[in-house]
Amino acid sequence: MFFVIDDNLVIAEAKSDKSHFEWLIEQFWPEDKAIEFIETGLRGVLNPDGNIRFYTRENWEINEEIEAKFFGIFDELVKRLKISPEAKIGGGGVKGKTGDFWPSRKEYGKVKDYIKK
Repeated sequence: MFFVIDDNLVIAEAKSDKSHFEWLIEQFWPEDKAIEFIETGLRGVLNPDGNIRFYTRENWEINEEIEAKFFGIFDELVKRLKISPEAKIGGGGVKGKTGDFWPSRKEYGKVKDYIKK
């Protein structure tokens, strides 16, 4: 999982089963500040299939501000997580059945379509 905190890319431990909220609390964030971040900040995951998903708010929304922040840290994220050029980029999420992989609200294409040459 990853976050953008104070314009810095923060990568949590790999393959964590914690939620973003749980991770923030574990990092000694006060609960009210963690809730505020979940509702306003950019966070995301590298899914088990190697695809990227980013979002904001408790219900996995996207908006122009979050998209701009994501693509602002995109190259660093790809490099630090060694993400495949073939990985797909998804924004937001549509809640589905527990245990299933939920679809993105918006598909952006593949990583290779956005890597700066």
